[in-house]
Amino acid sequence: MTLTLINNPGFETLEKAGFTRFQFQRLDALFLRAAQTKVLNARFVDCDFEEGVMTFSYAKTNAHAPMFTFVIRQVGPRQVMYELHQEGKGRPFKSGLFDRVYEKLELAIDAILPPPL
Repeated sequence: MTLTLINNPGFETLEKAGFTRFQFQRLDALFLRAAQTKVLNARFVDCDFEEGVMTFSYAKTNAHAPMFTFVIRQVGPRQVMYELHQEGKGRPFKSGLFDRVYEKLELAIDAILPPPL
């Protein structure tokens, strides 16, 4: 019996499922921009490895319910679904692309920030 190694050079270029450090830093930068103007003062990050879900929540204070919750959910071996839940809005915004949901969150946070001087 011979063991043959199959090398697929295109495999390294495939996008891996998951949440990258750069994406986490972008979400954190949004919070820091809102915290600078004292609009949002608390953030919560929760990971459930068994369910494959991570939530990144923004709130006015620790005592308040989150205004925005960014949910990252592993739905398949190579598929991740991103969701944005807003306080007072019934239906979450969902997409398989991080940038689409991030843009919605960025617009929502920009809407509650005071205008620049």
